[in-house]
Amino acid sequence: MDERQSGAGRVKTLPRYEVNLAAQRFPRVLLLGNGILRLRGGVSWEALLARIAVNDEIPDRVLRDIPLAMRVEALCGADVGGARLRAAAEFEPTDACVTDTLRRLLRLPWDCVLTTNYTYEAESVLLGQERFGKEDRRRTLACMDGSVYRKDNLHFCYIMERKGLPPLPVWHIHGDLGRPDSMILSYYSYAKAISRLQKYNRQLKNAFQDAVEARRLVTPRSWSDWFILGDVYTVGFGYDFSEFDLWWAAERKARENAQVGRLIAYQDRQAKSDPVCALLKSIGGEVNRVYEYENYTEYYQIVIDEIEARLRSESLSFEYDE
Repeated sequence: MDERQSGAGRVKTLPRYEVNLAAQRFPRVLLLGNGILRLRGGVSWEALLARIAVNDEIPDRVLRDIPLAMRVEALCGADVGGARLRAAAEFEPTDACVTDTLRRLLRLPWDCVLTTNYTYEAESVLLGQERFGKEDRRRTLACMDGSVYRKDNLHFCYIMERKGLPPLPVWHIHGDLGRPDSMILSYYSYAKAISRLQKYNRQLKNAFQDAVEARRLVTPRSWSDWFILGDVYTVGFGYDFSEFDLWWAAERKARENAQVGRLIAYQDRQAKSDPVCALLKSIGGEVNRVYEYENYTEYYQIVIDEIEARLRSESLSFEYDE
């Protein structure tokens, strides 16, 4: 355990995560997108933008040609702060989008969860409660680099205590409802996130390869560290080309000098996924397409079956203690 400053300025004892790259023991990382939440009422990006829009003068045929990351500016102008507050008000405070499918996915033995969702379904499931409320957030919010800059998604996460297992960090890559200023909605927000990633990357230098050569353990202190180091299983995330930060991270992972884990993406059969799959493969990602399914509940069950089989083949324990 390691004592650092929490996001609220208090001293909090944080778990110390260590990765043995020299032994090629890569963390098991889940990248969880919004797709699986839409099995039970999850809000699509397009629907969210329609709800927070203040400009209704742009025809749909024109709006469709504007990249997703710039539609907030198109519909809300330059007032990104106001758009964030309106967006935060649109979400249910409970685990309304939790399904048995999501519970099954989160019972697998992950070392880290990354999510692009603003909401707290993952935390609710992991804690076994209906709502991940304000007190829960205050108690579990932690910054892994000692900062108190609460807008910084790069280093802030929620630490989930687990019976008989190490604490599990849950990172909201695009921010979360409890910290509206952290929510990445617009092109401007994405650009700021990329700037922070690049600054941190310059500070990191060649630390991972140096650790391998010195046979030192690596301590991940950001979501990008977990993404680069781990075997990353992507579920319910479509890798839209507007997701600049995650495309940056995927290429940074591919460029890493040390041997690190794989990027394993699961994609559906829709034709619009073809360009995404081609680009992921070109930068070293492993793409698994699922073509035979009746509905998306079945699609996700097939994906989870495959992930579970892969973890079983590595002789890993399977489920968290209930």
